[in-house]
Formats: sequence, structure tokens, C-alpha cells
Amino acid sequence: MAGRWLSGQLTDAAPPLRQQRAGFTLLELLIVIFIISLISAGFVRLMVGFGGASLSLEDETRRLHRLLTLTAQQAILQGSEIGLLVEADAYHFVLPVKDHSVAFEGDDLLQYHRLPQGWRLELQQDEQIIPPVVVTIKEDGTEEEAKQPPPSIVFYDSGEVTPFQLRIYAADNPEPTMIEAKENGEIEVHFQEPAR
Repeated sequence: MAGRWLSGQLTDAAPPLRQQRAGFTLLELLIVIFIISLISAGFVRLMVGFGGASLSLEDETRRLHRLLTLTAQQAILQGSEIGLLVEADAYHFVLPVKDHSVAFEGDDLLQYHRLPQGWRLELQQDEQIIPPVVVTIKEDGTEEEAKQPPPSIVFYDSGEVTPFQLRIYAADNPEPTMIEAKENGEIEVHFQEPAR
């Protein structure tokens, strides 16, 4: 006979349910942590610049500045040189090999990136404008297997970098932003002062 004793009598009543729960279950906490991690991952991707063609000139410049800083650190950590090919309206990171370069593999952030339509890049080294390189890209968006030209900019494993000034021009803005790198590896970004 199932039941329980209450004041000396056997009853068939079920035990009372708890009035209130205190805290969260482990499953609820795991679900909340999972949702927060998804939101955070999306936020980080937007901060690095996967927002699409509607990016402003300042956003695009900050994105490239962060990638250049990341590349300089990665070259030191890997103990190998990493190059940057600068096209008229695109850039991507490569591994220098003698008189040519090969695509950088293994990091999605350092892959080929084309600027929004009508934007352009202008690279200057030693006070001379460097003509943009031409990279052969297949229809699927990947590079041809053929040798690519040597990189315009090299990040060395010593922390040094090829000195350069890289200007970014937006289609609707005649005033560029500029990223400048000094030989010691210091990379700075310069924005135009707003008109008053």
C-alpha cells in the first residue's frame, strides 16, 4: 500500500510540490551561455568588418588597420613573413616565396577582400605611388594556382614591416583615409578631420 504517514495516519496524498524554485537548472544556464556565445561571435565578425557593402569609409579603414595589426603579430608568432598584395580595389594576404607569392591559407580573416564598388586603394612607398598589382581570380572567387606577383608590403617575423602609406578612397568621398606603417612595425590610422 503506497502512501505516507501524516500525524500518525497513513494517507494516499502525494507530497506537496515545492512552492518556488530557487535559481536556474544546469540546462537553462547552458542554453543562455550558448545564445550569448552565438551573439558574441556575430558581434566580433561585424567588428572585424563582415558587414557588407554598406560599410562606411571609417569602418573599412578600421577593419584593414585591425587586420594589418593582426598580421604583424601573426608573422612574429609564426616566425615567417606574411605579405600583402594591394590591387586597385582589393587586397589580400600572401606568403612570399622568392620572386612570387602564394595565397595565405588557414585564416578566414586574411583572405581576399574586395572593397565596395567605386572605391579604390592607393599605395605609396618612399614618396612614390606604387602601381596596383593584378591578381588572377577564378570565377568561384579563389585565386588561380599560377604564381602571384611578389607582395607590395611584407610583415617580417622580426616585427618590422615595409614602410608604406595606404590611402582608401570611397566612391562618394574625395577625401581619403590613410593607414601608415613605419619600418619598426608601428601602424597608424589617419582620418580626415570633419569639415566645420
